[in-house]
Amino acid sequence: MQRALDFDKTPALGVPLPFLLNVPLFALLAGLLATWAGPDFLASRWSGQTLALTHLWTLGILGSAMLGALLQILAVACNVPTPGIGRLVRWVHPLLTTGTLLLAAGFLWWWPTAWLSAVIFLAAAFLSYLATVAWGLWLHRRQVYRGAREILVPVRAALASLALTVLFGASLAGALGLSLTLPDWLGSHVLWGLAGWGGLLLMGMTFQLLPIFQVTEIYPKAMTRWLPLLVPILLLAWTALDASEGLPRPMRETIELILIACYALWGATTLQRLWTRKRPTPEATTLFWYVSMLSLLACAPLWIWMTHGHGPQASLVLGVAIIVGVLGSAVNGMLYKIVPFLLWKHAQDSISGPGRDPAMARVYLKVLPKMATYISETAAQAQWAAHLAMTLGWLLAAAGWQPARHAAGPLLILSALLLAFNLGRALLRYRRAVRAVAAVAAAHAR
Repeated sequence: MQRALDFDKTPALGVPLPFLLNVPLFALLAGLLATWAGPDFLASRWSGQTLALTHLWTLGILGSAMLGALLQILAVACNVPTPGIGRLVRWVHPLLTTGTLLLAAGFLWWWPTAWLSAVIFLAAAFLSYLATVAWGLWLHRRQVYRGAREILVPVRAALASLALTVLFGASLAGALGLSLTLPDWLGSHVLWGLAGWGGLLLMGMTFQLLPIFQVTEIYPKAMTRWLPLLVPILLLAWTALDASEGLPRPMRETIELILIACYALWGATTLQRLWTRKRPTPEATTLFWYVSMLSLLACAPLWIWMTHGHGPQASLVLGVAIIVGVLGSAVNGMLYKIVPFLLWKHAQDSISGPGRDPAMARVYLKVLPKMATYISETAAQAQWAAHLAMTLGWLLAAAGWQPARHAAGPLLILSALLLAFNLGRALLRYRRAVRAVAAVAAAHAR
C-alpha cells in the first residue's frame, strides 16, 4: 500500500475548495428547510420536503465534498492529475450547485420546469466530471504509484456507480418533469448512489487515508484486494434480481445479506483500527469516524427491521443512518483534515515562489501559522458535539418522535454554523498569512 502522499502534486487551492465550501452552505439550507417544515419533517419518504432534504444532503453536502476531495486524492495519492482541472471546476461547481437548488425547488413546489432544468444542469455537471476524470485515469494509467491499487479499484467502481446513479436519477426527474410514467428505477437509484458511489468511495478513502492521518494499522490485504471487487458484483446481482420476476425471494435476500455483511466487516475493521491507533488521544476527525462507523454497523439491524419488521418508519431511519450518520459524519471529519492542510500547504508555497530569497525562509516561516492552528481542536470538537446531537435528532425524527422533528432542523443549523465559522476562520488566517509573507518580502526588497 502507498503509505505516503506526494503533496507536491497538490492541485491549486481553487480546485477542491469551492466544492468543500458547499458543505456548510447546503447544510444550512437543509437545516432551514427542516425547521420550516416543522412537524411534517420526515413525515413520509415521499413528501416533497423529505425528497428536497434528501437531495440537499446527497448532492449539495455529500456530492460536493466527494467530487472535490476525489480530485485532490487522485493527484496526491495515485499520481493521476485531472486534465484541465481548473476549467473543469469552473464549469462543474456552478452547474452542480444550481442543479441541486433547482431539484430541491422542484420537489418543494412540485414544479416540472425546475425538474427539467435540474436534469440539464446536473447531467452536464456529472457527465463533464466523469468524462474528464475517466480520461485522466486512462491517460496516466502507466504512471500510477505502486501500492495505489487499494484506492484506485474502489474509486473506479465508485465512479461507475455514480454514472449509473446519475442515469437513473435523470430518468426519474425527467419523467416527473414531462409528466410521464415513472420508470421502476427508484430502488436502483438509491442503491447505486449510497452503497455504490458513496460507500465504495468512502471505503477507498479509509484504505488509503486512515493509516496515514489516523496512524492506524494497515487494513488486511485480503480485504483491500477483494472487498472493492465483491461489492460491485453484489450490487449488479441485486439490481438484476430486482428487475427479474418469478425468482425465489431468498435469492435476493441472500445477496442483500452478503452485501450488508461486507460493509459491516469493513466498518468493524475500521473501528478496530481506530481503537488501536498509535495516537492515544482522539482528535475531532477520529470522533467523526467513530460516529460514521458506528452508524454503519447500526444499518444491519435497521435493514432487518425494514425488510422483516413492521415499522413504517424503518426505511426513513435507515436512510438517515446512511446519509447523515455514515457519509455525513465522514465528510465532516475529512474537512478538518483536508481544509487546514490545503491552506497550510498553499501558504507554505507562497514563500517559495519566483523571486523569493531562499535565505529569508526562516523569516517567512515565523509569520506563517502551523497547520494545527488553522482550526483549533476545541472548536472542531465543539462542532462534532453539535453534529452528534444533530445525527441523533434526525434519527429520532425519522423514527417518528415529534419533539425531535422540531429540534432536528435547529440542530443542523447549529452544526452548519459552527462548521462555517471554523472554515471561515481558517480561510481568514490563510489570507492574513499570505499578506504577512507579502509584507515581509516587500520589506526585505526595500
